[in-house]
Amino acid sequence: MAKAYTVEKFDYYMAEVERIDKRVKDYLINVGYERWSRAHSTINRTLTITSNIAESINAALKAARELPVLPLLEYIRQLIGRWNVTNQKNKIESFTDLGKKYDTMLMDNLELSHRMKVTPSTSYLYAVLDKGKQRMVFLKDRTCSCRRFQLDELPCAHAWAVLKYKYIDHIDYYSVYYTRKYLLKTYEILIYPVPDESTWKIPVEVLDEKVLPSDMTKSIGRPRKGRCKPISERERERSISYGQ
Repeated sequence: MAKAYTVEKFDYYMAEVERIDKRVKDYLINVGYERWSRAHSTINRTLTITSNIAESINAALKAARELPVLPLLEYIRQLIGRWNVTNQKNKIESFTDLGKKYDTMLMDNLELSHRMKVTPSTSYLYAVLDKGKQRMVFLKDRTCSCRRFQLDELPCAHAWAVLKYKYIDHIDYYSVYYTRKYLLKTYEILIYPVPDESTWKIPVEVLDEKVLPSDMTKSIGRPRKGRCKPISERERERSISYGQ
């Protein structure tokens, strides 16, 4: 449902979910479809559907979180620095106009377009027959009735069929942010190493500042380092019966 491009496809999957458990549908309605559904989103999220980038960082720092503050910050700096160097090297060595992920998607869409039939309506509006279904491609606005063209900002299979029909280069019909040039700009920001502590020039007012620990209520037992695995009703009843 989250990745469905059209409302019709979304409704189809929602009906399947409702058939399994109606409570799920009620919960998702309360959350708001526009918060997580591509078909109902009020903004264009392109190809990105994620809860939070912090989740990925937390997973990478699972072991390092046991370190004191300064070593932890240095670990994070080195980690991001390695990511930048590796990703920049991959983009420099790439021979395609687009990033690897987007070039693969573009070629997959090209492959799907080979068996489609194009019928022109105007100089910019075209009907594309795809497996018995008719799609409308409007090149001037870079839109398609399948909604992939405008949401992915990359020629979908139907748009590809029209571009081939008109002998138009596809280079003007994808987002510049997918290009190798712009992907390299992502990793231009320098990650400066932290100088040795002996060379630090710390103002007197900072040295005189007393930093107290934050107020917190310590819970009973050993601190939990990971998320608790949910248990079933049967396991919960079994635990109660054994006095656990």
